[in-house]
Amino acid sequence: MGASPLEENLRRLTDEVGGRVTGSPEMAKAAEWAVAAFRAAGVQVHTEKYKLGVTWKEGHTTLLVTAPAAAAQATAPAGVPPSSEGFPLRAVSEGWGPATPAGGIEAPVIDIGGGSEEEFARAGMIRGAILLAHSEIGTTWADLFNEYLRPPDIIERARKGGAAAILWTAARERLLLYRHTNTLNGEIDKIPQAIVAREDAMRLARFAAAYPGKVRVRLNLPNEIGGPVEQENVVGEIRGYEKPEETVILGAHLDSWDFGTGALDNGCNAALVIEAARAIKATGLVPRRTIRFVLFSGEEQGTVGSFEYVKTHRAELDKIRAMITFDSGIGRVTGYSLGGRRDLEAGVREVLKPLESWGSNNHTYDASFGTDNFDFLLEGVPTLVANQEEANYLPNYHAASDTLDKVDIRELKLHTALAALTAWGIADRTEPLGKRLSRAKLDALVKETGLDQQLKALGYWEAWQKGERGRKP
Repeated sequence: MGASPLEENLRRLTDEVGGRVTGSPEMAKAAEWAVAAFRAAGVQVHTEKYKLGVTWKEGHTTLLVTAPAAAAQATAPAGVPPSSEGFPLRAVSEGWGPATPAGGIEAPVIDIGGGSEEEFARAGMIRGAILLAHSEIGTTWADLFNEYLRPPDIIERARKGGAAAILWTAARERLLLYRHTNTLNGEIDKIPQAIVAREDAMRLARFAAAYPGKVRVRLNLPNEIGGPVEQENVVGEIRGYEKPEETVILGAHLDSWDFGTGALDNGCNAALVIEAARAIKATGLVPRRTIRFVLFSGEEQGTVGSFEYVKTHRAELDKIRAMITFDSGIGRVTGYSLGGRRDLEAGVREVLKPLESWGSNNHTYDASFGTDNFDFLLEGVPTLVANQEEANYLPNYHAASDTLDKVDIRELKLHTALAALTAWGIADRTEPLGKRLSRAKLDALVKETGLDQQLKALGYWEAWQKGERGRKP
């Protein structure tokens, strides 16, 4: 809790490197930052490379209401000069979304409400149209998961109906722009999509209601899409003295989106992983098992980097005793999600007993997609994901406002102590925390936790069934 390099490390990552999209020059600088920080802490470090299928960068996104012309001229947003072509709306491309044809797409707007099957049916013919989908303001973790679970069905209905593009109403207020992706396999999406600033999207909805069937917009997404590129995960290691071939992983993702500087998501926890390594190394003590400190890339594109790590280390999975992940900003940690594994609770509670008074020893048994534990979980490895209160995470999620000033450094230091104790305790205990699950037990776990429904909604089910993702049948 005392003086340490933590805050300065985080400042360099956020203020100097900034937003770091996987495949970008900034991501390469972030990996250099991580290697240097591990070395400064006296921790052995190396990088592990993999191939990212495509690179992506947003061009100059524009969205103009072009018809009816007279109304478009008269209703330009406050502070935005009217255009002879219509009035502009504030919008950004979805990550890993395709580019529109040169000059953009001009098409009628059809409001599909929440995008349910019934609302699509009421909308009628959508071929060639640009669809406007509504959203609720995100204030809870459930709301955030809904942002990812809703779109796949809407996108599929839009594609089947021949829609030209989708406009998503932002789930943040006050014109705040942010980005994430609706394709979760590192591949370019199948239909152009943009997030429209909430107040502008609501204005467009009112406009469409006032002029039924007459409102048209021009959407231009000149996104830059490149070919395969080599990326890397950064791995620090403190080798165990008795069972060095057995490993405990403490991980976080290093990449971010590009509007803010990726402080809450997930720079603070990348800095936490390095600081936990430094603190353990500084004690001069050596754990019974090896602790690996892994900073993954490609998380925002569908946990690509951690999937690649799992594939590379598949022969070692029987000896990975736990994978611990932090990925929810600086809200107070209440315990860990144990990925459906009740058999892990007693061991975790024992490890965290010294911090019982912190209120961080209350664990849950849910299993879900969402961060870099995912592929470890599907392989049967024990996983612990920090359960955290929302705090200021959701209002700034993936947004231009996700900057260093949002990070409570004292809270981050508390989390670092908790993470270091968890990793050390699992690595140094006499007995392993838990066994790797067989495919049969994983099939039961996936069903019991409802993870099967998530896998289906997010398009992973077929890969899971075939053994292309997760432990083979």
